[in-house]
Amino acid sequence: MRIGKGLNGAAGNSTGNGSAQKLLEPAGYGRGECDPRGGPLRAVRTVPLFGLFLFLFFFVSSCPAGAALVPRALLKWSGLESEHAVVVDKEAQEVWVFHKGESIRPTVVFPCSTGENGGPKQRKNDRKTPEGVYFFTQSYTEKDLSSTYGVRAYPIDYPNPLDRLEGRGGYGIWFHGTNKMLKPRDTNGCVVLENHSIETLSRYIRLRRTPVIITDKIEWVEDAVRRREAAGVEESLERWRSAWERGDLDAYIGAYAGSFNGRGMDLAAWKRYKAGLFMRYKKIRVRIEGLELFQVNGVVLAKFHQIFQGNGFTSSGEKRLYLAKNSASWKIVGEFFKEGKRAVSPVKPLEVKEEIARFVRTWRRAWEDKDLDAYMACYDSSFRSRGMNRSAWRRYKAGLNRKYGKLRVLVEGRKIRLTGPGQAMVRFRQRYVADTYEDYGRKVLLLVKRGKRWKIRRETWKKIAENGNANRR
Repeated sequence: MRIGKGLNGAAGNSTGNGSAQKLLEPAGYGRGECDPRGGPLRAVRTVPLFGLFLFLFFFVSSCPAGAALVPRALLKWSGLESEHAVVVDKEAQEVWVFHKGESIRPTVVFPCSTGENGGPKQRKNDRKTPEGVYFFTQSYTEKDLSSTYGVRAYPIDYPNPLDRLEGRGGYGIWFHGTNKMLKPRDTNGCVVLENHSIETLSRYIRLRRTPVIITDKIEWVEDAVRRREAAGVEESLERWRSAWERGDLDAYIGAYAGSFNGRGMDLAAWKRYKAGLFMRYKKIRVRIEGLELFQVNGVVLAKFHQIFQGNGFTSSGEKRLYLAKNSASWKIVGEFFKEGKRAVSPVKPLEVKEEIARFVRTWRRAWEDKDLDAYMACYDSSFRSRGMNRSAWRRYKAGLNRKYGKLRVLVEGRKIRLTGPGQAMVRFRQRYVADTYEDYGRKVLLLVKRGKRWKIRRETWKKIAENGNANRR
């Protein structure tokens, strides 16, 4: 299959022109594209690299002593689903990639081109790029594409649930490459990068996991400000959750905006619907796992895994709440739930946790024994960590095995949390000893169950200072 004219309309032109992307620092202006509905690309210019260094100077000098600026959009981002986030600055015509490690840091910035017309997308053919929080849904390579789209293309999930709720139309919004020079603000609505840039971007994308924030302009704040604002949203969510669990209908409905709409119901209909459920389930437990908060244009997306238990019934799945600030508090304007597995009887978490504990012991022994095949058998094919996929991780670990003789890995204070059907998180303190080298830190393993076997799909490690000194591998 080749994607082009047959998708949504006439194909346009595209091209990549070799202007520089910058690792670990912001880049300049970018070039153009056409979206799958078609339309030609026109000529382009780039901004001199001097502008890049000027930006860095003012960016660094504007930070208070010891403070770093971060995007306000990334309110609460764990990095467990994806250790990278993509943020589009339409005003600057830039695509930023951020990495979540011990802190949020920019990894790379690309020039890009967005819609010819300003403002968020409202309807089909308005030549505007949408604004909001999205996720990449598919990946196409050059063999699947017409020349319009360069060497790679990634559709996003526009319109998202909030877009549909608010009546925004259109479709076919992609990130893709181009075979032509770019011109700023020259697309039908897509976000277009040069071919070498989209190839680099592909390293950081996990389909349906990597958040894509498209905004008119990145708003930079101190990390303390971001954390404080996230705490305010979390307080509102906790009031909503606890009122639901208590069966306090008035307090529960008080968490919603008057303009709320969910499942086709306005607030009054939603209250009647929930009153019936409160009568049905006398004892309710609601858990929120893996909460992430992203903010665009004053609206916060709260995305998390929700587990509901009541009267022996259990359901779980992904919940998305959209919140807007009403006076001093955050109110829910939209609610969407995608159910995962449903059970009619409670799960047995103790048995599952024991199974996971055995898996962690197997993983640790294989590591200590330098049995690379057995060690890598513990990792999922989707695994990514520190910018490495499973193949790169194997090469990295093989190098360490050659470098060091005897290895010793100690696990302390292990905590296991079930985050959803077939998903778990394991946290512990890890001491690694090899020859004359030693380090100590907090490790997090994000697990997924494949058939009867648990696999690691994400691994993070953060050093812990001992007596004011620590090393890091």
